Amino acid sequence: MEIMKKSILLLNVLIISLFFFSCETEEVIINEANNVENENSISKKKITFDLIDLLGNTEFNTNVINTLSNNHTPGIKLSELLEKNTFISDKKAYSSLKNIVDQADERLKSKELPDQIEIPELWLQKPNSKSINYDNLLISYAPEGDEESWTNIEAYTLDKQKVYLDIKEIPNVPVLVIETKGYETLKAEVDYMNKQLQSAGLQNNRFSPNKMDLSPSSKSNNGLETTKLDKIKLNNDEEPWISGAAEIYAITSGIKNANNEAEVKIIPMYYLDYDGTTYYPNQIMLFWDDYKYQAANIQLFEKDDNYNYKQLVTIIVDGIFQIVGTVYGQPWVNVLGQVAGAILQAMPDEWYTNNDDYVDSLYTIQKNKTYTNHVGARGNATVSLSPLFISSN
Repeated sequence: MEIMKKSILLLNVLIISLFFFSCETEEVIINEANNVENENSISKKKITFDLIDLLGNTEFNTNVINTLSNNHTPGIKLSELLEKNTFISDKKAYSSLKNIVDQADERLKSKELPDQIEIPELWLQKPNSKSINYDNLLISYAPEGDEESWTNIEAYTLDKQKVYLDIKEIPNVPVLVIETKGYETLKAEVDYMNKQLQSAGLQNNRFSPNKMDLSPSSKSNNGLETTKLDKIKLNNDEEPWISGAAEIYAITSGIKNANNEAEVKIIPMYYLDYDGTTYYPNQIMLFWDDYKYQAANIQLFEKDDNYNYKQLVTIIVDGIFQIVGTVYGQPWVNVLGQVAGAILQAMPDEWYTNNDDYVDSLYTIQKNKTYTNHVGARGNATVSLSPLFISSN
């Protein structure tokens, strides 16, 4: 008996030791991965000084200001800006910037997708005044780390002098902001995440030529039954101005078959730039052929730069698969709520202390039903939705 007690004690010690070794090893791996990410990150400070060198050219300076002032999207890719101003391609700073955007493009085309996607782009923060003096233009970028740790914002004058700006107060001078994880990056990330959801079996590939039913009797040949987003407004969350336009995306979820398997899509909402503003996107959110039942969920999030797109899609997949096997035979309406709940529960805890990360949930949106000024479960989003039938050609 005494020998058995000692054996059990030794076994417990061994298990505990292996547990801590596993945790420490995992922590080392995560730290090493983070270090690799930081080493491979695009230097916004280098872009800053290269841009300042080029902005000394009056024609380039004017072109940049005019382009960004009249731009209808939150930002413009740095590569596009360079392509429009090849007359200064003989400058060293131009070659330096071209090299940065080319490397970013190559990483995106690589078979081995990078752990983080970065696409350099620019946007213009204008002061709240009628007359703007662009001679006082500053170049800046968002600080590293969590917003709560920011104390000020580093910026540079056109003669490369460093100045510091307030986090909350919009400056009284124009600021050219460099972004590497904004509007363009979100587009690339969403495309990847949807492909991963398809690979995991959580998303159909209905529009793929080899998966579509093209027979005359196919339902899709008669047209598409959808629900579109007519209007949306988010509450003001007092975000730092340097963060610029929000990168909002929706996760739609429903039940796709009699086995209660989940169907999940990620839909970017590029137009949804600022809280406190009403938008009229006319955007299709739900394709009802995706679901077996006539109800689905729409959940809104803002992209969190502390989590790369590979981590995020893994979090979503793992969270949903944790409930698979426990829902077979349950009423589908119960499962619908559990799928949405699984997505929320899988998200990092800190997302629920920051309005930017988890925005709101619209549960059990029904087919063929109109929703006018419908408020989300969190009270942060107010939407109007309506059914839309799209006839085939």
